[in-house]
Amino acid sequence: MIPTKPYAATDLGIFRFLDGKLLVYLVELKIEPFVGRYSLPGTLVLETEDLEAAVRRAYREATGRSSAYFEQVYTFSAIDRDPRRRTISTAYMGFPDRPGEPFEPVDKYRTGEWFYVNDTPSLAYDHNEILKVCTDRIAAKLNYTNIALLLLPGEFTMAELQCVYEQGLGEKLESGSFSDKVLSLGMIEVTGGERPAENAPPVPLYRAAHRELQEIPFI
Repeated sequence: MIPTKPYAATDLGIFRFLDGKLLVYLVELKIEPFVGRYSLPGTLVLETEDLEAAVRRAYREATGRSSAYFEQVYTFSAIDRDPRRRTISTAYMGFPDRPGEPFEPVDKYRTGEWFYVNDTPSLAYDHNEILKVCTDRIAAKLNYTNIALLLLPGEFTMAELQCVYEQGLGEKLESGSFSDKVLSLGMIEVTGGERPAENAPPVPLYRAAHRELQEIPFI
């Protein structure tokens, strides 16, 4: 018997940070056997595509946008991960260039919505497992890269940046020491703008000195 070749696919965890919590973008499916279930965006890889092209297409289909940073995470190959056919999926993380802009998924999905990563529904396929691997990777990369800056909008406060680290590392950080450390690493720069604060002086705004992933030994 000639063995059946598995399909190649890619699935994408799209992340941002808002109101002190990590969010992931999920899409509602319209296909059997998962109609009405949420999942990470994804697609089969076409014969004319490599993985990078496929994940960028998956991102466009899910968001209506094209500009983001992508990083390959892990390959998932459990035999029964897709009940319809044998499918091997390479998962990616995606970080939108403008995370505050609205997304508009194409009609292959019913809708798309941001969820707090700790408050997601039960996802289709093995996407809860993929999500866990992605969030563990983000937490690990906080130790030695500037990945926190990819989760925030173009301008942010020092407190918002500190909150990303505290959530990912699972510990409280002393504000003065954190600020000194971040500024000494050259990760961020002052924009010159300020954000009004209630019953307090305005808060300085910062931006990433380089908005691409770099190795920076934070710990």
